Amino acid sequence: MPEPVQTAVASVSLMTLAVAVFGPLVGPYIVILLGSIAGGLWALSGTATQTRTDGAWLMLRCIFTAVVLTSVIAGLVEAKYEIKINEAYAVVSFVIGMLGNQTKDIIDAFKARLQILIASAGGSK
Repeated sequence: MPEPVQTAVASVSLMTLAVAVFGPLVGPYIVILLGSIAGGLWALSGTATQTRTDGAWLMLRCIFTAVVLTSVIAGLVEAKYEIKINEAYAVVSFVIGMLGNQTKDIIDAFKARLQILIASAGGSK
């Protein structure tokens, strides 16, 4: 007779494992780091790079961008979709890493919209 599946073990998340292994202060950053590396590799495979150094810089940009933006975006995801912020870290960091050089285009579009908003709110003198 097969043994019953313990649901407590089956529902352990990546965040729970990272916090258990690395501690509560470092665990979330490990999850963000792993997610951004996986996403960055996705972006690296679709980008034509001339040298290994170019590929390394792309990976570093993906990782650092994910480290900086993941908690903010995961907070917005939590507020809108009611997903726990700790559970959104892996997915958000993966998507940020996966965007690769496209984050420049997204930031430029956000900057242009912000400039339009500021110009329209300022009024004319």
